[in-house]
Amino acid sequence: MTRARARNTMRTAMPFYLMKNSVQRYAWGSPTTIPRLLGLDNPGGEPVAELWMGTHPDGPSRVDRDGREISLAQLISDNPVAVLGDSTVRRFGARLPFLFKVLAAQRALSIQVHPSRRDAEAGYARENRAGLAPDDPRRNYKDPNHKPELLCALEEFWGLCGFRRVDQIYREFTEPELAVSAAAPLLDALRSSDQESAAHRAFLQTVLNYPADQSDPLMSAALRLAQRRDAELSRVIDGPPRPADARYRWVMTLASQYPADRGALAPLFLQLFTLAPGQALYIGAGTPHSYLRGCAVELMANSNNVLRGGLTSKAVDVVELLRILDASACGPRLLHEPAPRVLHSRNGVVAGRQWDYAAPADEFRLQRLEIETDDSVVQQRPERPEIALCRRGHARFCSPTCCRTIGRGESVMITADETEYTISGPAEIYLATVGL
Repeated sequence: MTRARARNTMRTAMPFYLMKNSVQRYAWGSPTTIPRLLGLDNPGGEPVAELWMGTHPDGPSRVDRDGREISLAQLISDNPVAVLGDSTVRRFGARLPFLFKVLAAQRALSIQVHPSRRDAEAGYARENRAGLAPDDPRRNYKDPNHKPELLCALEEFWGLCGFRRVDQIYREFTEPELAVSAAAPLLDALRSSDQESAAHRAFLQTVLNYPADQSDPLMSAALRLAQRRDAELSRVIDGPPRPADARYRWVMTLASQYPADRGALAPLFLQLFTLAPGQALYIGAGTPHSYLRGCAVELMANSNNVLRGGLTSKAVDVVELLRILDASACGPRLLHEPAPRVLHSRNGVVAGRQWDYAAPADEFRLQRLEIETDDSVVQQRPERPEIALCRRGHARFCSPTCCRTIGRGESVMITADETEYTISGPAEIYLATVGL
């Protein structure tokens, strides 16, 4: 064995590294949710949209090693096999393959799609050849990676994902309020093909290319429709509207959040969904979606590639978005709510429950643990990296060599070379790892 190989297969100094994470202050973020999770004051009421845990250069985490703060990327680079595990390094190289987030939306995020790996690699290389700087607002591809993602709700969560059926969209745009010349191009697009995906693509292209200086009559008509239908539904439904019926209220909400943005029409042509706490969905390449309101953990391939198509003040590249669009995507891909596995302490006493969320991505997998006592629960696992986030309580992680306790809003990096450790609570923990 060479000296370099020997150095790269040594165990890490400790298995648990307390993380210092980055926050993103996008305009749509909640001023209270993430600060409350982290125990921070936010007297200015600034939006705090996301907490990032990982190595992405747009928001890298840092860890404490021997009393010195270094980047998580540096910890991995110094000993990739010990931190990530041999199978992870063989599959993804010496890098953490996932990005773990907490997302807190008070306003709607942009209508967006994410590229496939092939599209991301080609787009990133193309923009590099064009000389676009990493922070150039014209850049679509921040990295050469795809961005499948899993979202698990921490509280009631609303969003849009995938297209409604063409006949459903057509009915919306033939309502009396939309019997205006401004809606004619949209109806023509829906009638342009007998194939659903082709009609979806033509319709979205028409919406995105609709002249901004001619959109007032269209948006006014859509608002009149939304107001009438919401009022009608309010009279016949006792309590809050069902997700299928709430679309009209969301048209009004989006129009108030993003005045004159054609993206406010999205609830009429994209599927509206709501998740209860603990429910999750998966979004693959090319699927149009927008997160509207709520708080969730989000786990994805380690990428920040986003093609936007509305509800945003950022650059919109209609041509590229349509090129990578999966126009056959119909509705959210809800993950079957897993049956919890009962966790027992070393003494055989029931100590909590564990939920596993399986997604069709090798880069990531999510677990949710509720540890109900301070008895230790044994975790046995293959050699793979993990990031544990404590949402409530205090979680204590112990190996034969050391222990680490984290509280609400704190996270710890668990290296792959520790294949058995214990957790005690009481605590609610979200555990991100690779999907291999």
